[in-house]
Amino acid sequence: MIYVKDIMNKDVVYLEVPGNRNEFFKKFMEKKVSGFPVVKKGTKQIIGIITREDILKKGDEEQIALIMNKNVITITPETPLDDCIKIMKEKGYRRIPVVVDKELVGIITIGDIVHKLLVKSTSNLKVKDLMSPIGLVCWDNTPLNIVGKIMIMTKSHVALSINRNEQINGILSLTDLIKYSEIRIEEKKTVLKAGSEGQEWDWETTSFLLITKGKITLPEIPLYQAISTPCITILENASVSECAIKMKKYDVDQLVVVNAKNEIQGIIFDRDLLKSL
Repeated sequence: MIYVKDIMNKDVVYLEVPGNRNEFFKKFMEKKVSGFPVVKKGTKQIIGIITREDILKKGDEEQIALIMNKNVITITPETPLDDCIKIMKEKGYRRIPVVVDKELVGIITIGDIVHKLLVKSTSNLKVKDLMSPIGLVCWDNTPLNIVGKIMIMTKSHVALSINRNEQINGILSLTDLIKYSEIRIEEKKTVLKAGSEGQEWDWETTSFLLITKGKITLPEIPLYQAISTPCITILENASVSECAIKMKKYDVDQLVVVNAKNEIQGIIFDRDLLKSL
């Protein structure tokens, strides 16, 4: 039997509370990781988890404690891998923190399972048996901020870009959105009035409270300037192991599925490969 300890990453990258989202962006750019466990400062006690989706959905929040998901499911190194995969399938989680005595000792992700286990898969299933239908497709001149809003509203992890010639010319992921995110400072003025209850000629004093807040925004550049090109593809009749090997080689969590004529048939995510287990 395979256990979580056989697959998990012991060199886990985490964030601390109190802390702000700038620390997320810094770690995101340094480690190329899309989500982090959150611990209480000065300890390894896990209190939440924060992902790229959380950052984009709560673009007007700055504190990690207000952005993170506090309902964290954890497992231990001795948890059977089958149980871990079951949780990932049922809950839709990409990562699960690993703890011992409530302290963070590692993390296991779908990527770990794909890169370390499924590259050796002997499953008879083909990519076409596991792939997802094509979801969001946007004209490549659509402003990036609009595409980002649509992706968040539709809970889409990727958007394919199509040009005037009706050809798919690239792909945009949530990771790409984070890379292009900007912090725009907004100021809000609140009026505070303190009037006297005395005679009519009493002066009414007015003061202003200026609240400054940074909000995550996306630039209004056309989609084609932000897409990854060309799309990395996989044949629909490829095996699970061939798909996993290609995902590991290019360090991506999705591939565009094509037939022998190079016509797009669907898209396969690393989470789809879990269905083969």
